[in-house]
Amino acid sequence: MKTQFAQNRAARWMAHVQQWRESGLGKTRYCRENGLALSTFRYWITKSRPSSGGESAAIPALVALPFTFASKAPSIGLMVSN
Repeated sequence: MKTQFAQNRAARWMAHVQQWRESGLGKTRYCRENGLALSTFRYWITKSRPSSGGESAAIPALVALPFTFASKAPSIGLMVSN
């Protein structure tokens, strides 16, 4: 269970994230204008993203692609004069 202090801190940062999204400013400028630490702000932006239920939304996977070899490799002719 979160303490009241932790809940207030989270709410305050989430409000900043929402205001930043609506402002159209870059992260650095928003932080500078509001006296926020950029690294902490980035942390809360990441934390504000919706959770995907414990599963990663982008799991790397290998996918077999159809591939055919050319029956004859193209050749290049080179003429050298003396």
